Amino acid sequence: MWQHPAVVIWSFCNEVGCEALRERGGPRFYEVAHEYDGTRPTLANMFTFGDLLSNTIDVQGFSHQTREKLDTCHAKLPDKPIYMSECCSCNTFRDEDEGCETLHDNPHNACTQKSFNARCTEANWSTNASDAVAYAAGTMVWTLFDYYGEPPVGGLEVSSSYGQYDLCGFPKAAAFWYRTQWLLAIADGQPDKTFKTLGKHEVHLVESWESPDAFPSTKGNTTRTIHAYTSAPSAELFVNGKSIGLKTITRMVDAPGSYAEWMNVPWTSGNLTAVARDAAGRAVASDSRFTNGAAAALTLTIDAPSAATGTGTALMLDGHDAALLRASIVDAKGHVMHLATHNVSFTIVSGPGVVQGAHNGDPHSHLPNNATWYPAYHGLVRAIVRVTSTAGRAAVERDLLSQIDVHGPMAANAGGGASTPIVVEATVDGLPPARVTIATSTDPADGVMAVAQAGAGKPVDFFGH
Repeated sequence: MWQHPAVVIWSFCNEVGCEALRERGGPRFYEVAHEYDGTRPTLANMFTFGDLLSNTIDVQGFSHQTREKLDTCHAKLPDKPIYMSECCSCNTFRDEDEGCETLHDNPHNACTQKSFNARCTEANWSTNASDAVAYAAGTMVWTLFDYYGEPPVGGLEVSSSYGQYDLCGFPKAAAFWYRTQWLLAIADGQPDKTFKTLGKHEVHLVESWESPDAFPSTKGNTTRTIHAYTSAPSAELFVNGKSIGLKTITRMVDAPGSYAEWMNVPWTSGNLTAVARDAAGRAVASDSRFTNGAAAALTLTIDAPSAATGTGTALMLDGHDAALLRASIVDAKGHVMHLATHNVSFTIVSGPGVVQGAHNGDPHSHLPNNATWYPAYHGLVRAIVRVTSTAGRAAVERDLLSQIDVHGPMAANAGGGASTPIVVEATVDGLPPARVTIATSTDPADGVMAVAQAGAGKPVDFFGH
């Protein structure tokens, strides 16, 4: 495991686990880490610095600390690299237009948390702590994904809500804010930019364009508040083609104002569009929301494996590899139904696969995640389909694994034969069924690590709807 390319640094401890008497284990941790792997540095995710542990590790890590803390540390330890190893817990629920807006780091309340959180992400005292300083390596946002545990209030939710993506891997609005501000708004050629974006701009509307009456907190209102995230200098909002106004955007690295906000937008059924404009006023990107009609269809698509997401084109028949399917409830125009809650069931029609589980990303859901069905949350359901064949493994490996995994998928020792695709069907009461075909492979080039290596540093799109 220590040779895994995903491991870039060894961390000794986390937050209070690094304090007081616990830091005494630091020197021994350092010795063991360098004895077994001298190619990677050591770190601790700390609140403090300048103590025994801080002077032992290779890189000073900080959790949710201010720029002032980083500057003070650098002044006292000028030769110590610094990394903001945890920050920015600006909680949200996916696609929630109304509720409580997260304004400060990690609120602990029982509110439904709005999708819009840019006031928190841009002003959070740790989000920008490592920006534009040569001594700091960067910042890790806590977190990329929601995860089971650490709910805002125990009992009401079953997962955290820190992520840029929900439990299912569906992007929240926060993912688009980080993409526009931490990627697209950064000039090509910067050493910390993963890949060139060639001046591309994007814009993302945070809210839907459903009636105010669709939400209990705004029932009876005639207007809505709308936000947009963009990497461009300005954004203009239109309702059914009529301009609501142009808003100026300020890059996060320059000052607050990394979003556009339109208050009291008169609601009328139809089309809401945001147009991003460059410094010359030219349209460089757009995004639209549509008032939904009645549910008309169920669609089923593959998020992984997919060339678009950098996850290859086929599942490896190793007994482990899994596909991520996206079921969407759409109206007659093909738009995802923002408020749809239809129950979606998944079935393997043919091929070496099993429905491992399903979910919708709702932090409030207490339903089983190993079922073959799940209700939609804002129109979406995720299904995970795992391969049951081990034909892609060597015969000797299949035999050994079948002896170890006596109650698991390896026990069947299902090897040999051609790569057969997996056909999956999704059904919803009252709508036509939908099917997809998932390609499978025994070629090592389609293995998870080989695909990851081949795609390193290349652009991917995790945001497709």
